[in-house]
Amino acid sequence: MKLTVRPKRGWRRVTFKVPDETMERIRELCERYDFRVGEAVRIVLLHGYLEDDSNANEETFERLKEEISRLEKELYELEGKWSPLKFRSYYIAMDNQNLAIQLSAMIAENKRLRERLGLPKRDYSEVEEKTHYYLNFEK
Repeated sequence: MKLTVRPKRGWRRVTFKVPDETMERIRELCERYDFRVGEAVRIVLLHGYLEDDSNANEETFERLKEEISRLEKELYELEGKWSPLKFRSYYIAMDNQNLAIQLSAMIAENKRLRERLGLPKRDYSEVEEKTHYYLNFEK
């Protein structure tokens, strides 16, 4: 289960995983002693009511270091896959914006020529709406 801790002020938050069996044990204790689960987790986190076995703490510390290194490797792999996609999508968006500018110019020219030739006006509202979307695209 994932838990997210938010401060009373500010925008930062911390998310961490709690094993399901630990959460189940917390739920059972909460039912037995008539506590809310959120309150029990807050008490455990803030006041440090965890088992105080130094050997277990060392093992836990080593296990957490291994987990952190594994997650860092996974992060770098994902970053390596994500960066080229972000780069490509940025340039595709810029191409779309340039095409929208060209299309907007062509629509304006078409309107002007139709007016000069005395032809009836056409409705370009749908195309203008799409060009407006691409022209207002934030980089």
